[in-house]
Amino acid sequence: MPRHANKQAQSPLGHWLLDYVAKQQLTLTELSRLAGLSDGTLRSLIYYPNRLPSLETCVRLAKATGYPASTFLKLAGIVEASGAENLDPQRLDLLRLYDHLRPDLQRMLVMIAESLQKFNRPDPPANPEA
Repeated sequence: MPRHANKQAQSPLGHWLLDYVAKQQLTLTELSRLAGLSDGTLRSLIYYPNRLPSLETCVRLAKATGYPASTFLKLAGIVEASGAENLDPQRLDLLRLYDHLRPDLQRMLVMIAESLQKFNRPDPPANPEA
């Protein structure tokens, strides 16, 4: 039995994470490594109900568990509406990179994206006569 089994989570996200590691027969350390998170980050999400995960943490947990990032956002009480299911990790990476660019480079990146849009044509409709 995992060592954490007798500890009590204080939040819905914490309960879910403890249930997940128990069902998967993992330790919290193993889950944190799979998700690319520090042990402290994962444990604070479990045992401190006021600690909210970042979007990046939710995406990392999603990759590690196979559940959508929206699962973790909802359990943490960050989002309640639909739409978070479509969070793409590459989109998040692009947004993070954009946020760290100087304003002149941000404008340049937008211009490049607009240029790329020319090549993003929808697939032609299927030929009904064929």
